[in-house]
Amino acid sequence: MPSIARLPSLVRSRVERLGFRTLYRLADLTYALGVATPKRTVAGTYWSYEPTNPHGDDPGLAALDRLPEDAVILDVGAHVGEHAIPLTRGTDRRVVAFEPNGESADRLARNAERNGLGDRLDLRRAGAGDANATLTFYRSTFSKCSAFDRDLATRWGASVAGTESVPVRRLDELVEGVGDERADGGGTVPPPDAVKVDVEGREGAVLRGAAETLATYRPLLVVEVHESGSAEGVAADEGTMSPDPAALREWLTAREYAVEEAEDVWICRATGESAKGR
Repeated sequence: MPSIARLPSLVRSRVERLGFRTLYRLADLTYALGVATPKRTVAGTYWSYEPTNPHGDDPGLAALDRLPEDAVILDVGAHVGEHAIPLTRGTDRRVVAFEPNGESADRLARNAERNGLGDRLDLRRAGAGDANATLTFYRSTFSKCSAFDRDLATRWGASVAGTESVPVRRLDELVEGVGDERADGGGTVPPPDAVKVDVEGREGAVLRGAAETLATYRPLLVVEVHESGSAEGVAADEGTMSPDPAALREWLTAREYAVEEAEDVWICRATGESAKGR
């Protein structure tokens, strides 16, 4: 039987759409029935109500797990906790998870509770960007497609299941020792040892909003880069952001970060005299 990659594009597209639809219906079922299964990852085993384990051998997760046992990690675009939970479980790490999708945040909290994490995993029901704002978030029928952009939320035959007004905050105004403490930002965030970013095309906005944090604390960066052919790079945006990888790399290089590509993840380490030596 031919692989999906060798099928005609129209047939391949239909097969992929069917696969996504089946996967998300199965996820709805496992959460409804309360079926949690162990997920083995490069950062250890944890329990999840998700039916699959897409980040089990993720190189970005592996890089984050090499941090000290008491590290502080900001997980921007935490989804249902595929990174946040294994990085927290069995360690003294503090993970601050930002997730704007209300449904995904509920599932993250449920998965965290199943692993006995309780209040140890700090969940922020908000997005991160380059300006404080309240934006419309489009919740997709395929939850991983949910985004601040309607077009992105309707990829692969998905549709918009609902919309939410979601607060978006600059990390520089939340991290201690960088910006002002703001009550509406959910309190202060400890200086991070690492920042993981997976935000469906808004990577540049998140990093711009954390520029002072990067300059001050030089955290490890794990960035999942989503290409869409845009040439906007890290230019200011009005709620959507589809970065040009070359421009994003140039922005990071200018701030003395070396970029290592590992599959579709960038592992970015600080260089120069201000690096922490990770």
